[in-house]
Amino acid sequence: MGFEVDFPDELLDVFGHQFKDITPEILKEASPILLESTKSALRQSIQHPGDSELVNSVVEGEPKVFEDAAIISCYPKGNSKQEVHTYNRGKRKYPVSNGAKAFWLEYGVAGRQPARPWQDKATNGRADEINQKMQEKLNEIMGAE
Repeated sequence: MGFEVDFPDELLDVFGHQFKDITPEILKEASPILLESTKSALRQSIQHPGDSELVNSVVEGEPKVFEDAAIISCYPKGNSKQEVHTYNRGKRKYPVSNGAKAFWLEYGVAGRQPARPWQDKATNGRADEINQKMQEKLNEIMGAE
């Protein structure tokens, strides 16, 4: 789960080589909002009490900065702590990746589980707040009030 921001070309021209230096700071300032938004969206989508560990497994990734793009992501990490689970067709005796569980929630499992999308809620639900926080940090770095 990530959040994408398109920087205007004029802004990139002003920053020049500083883009790679200041962008991680800006993204880190807004990433706690994205983290909470992701956890909230997942919390709303889960149906089984055992899946609350999925919500708790969400972590912030490190900002990645490329020549003309910057990415921050929040994603479920690790495996389920529940090793044995009974399904209609038998028992699973191994832990499942929390990432796989999040994927199944988003897209569903054909014939067994309907999709319960959460990613759009996570990114769009607080986009204005994330943009505002990034703008505040940019103003602070650039010395503007």
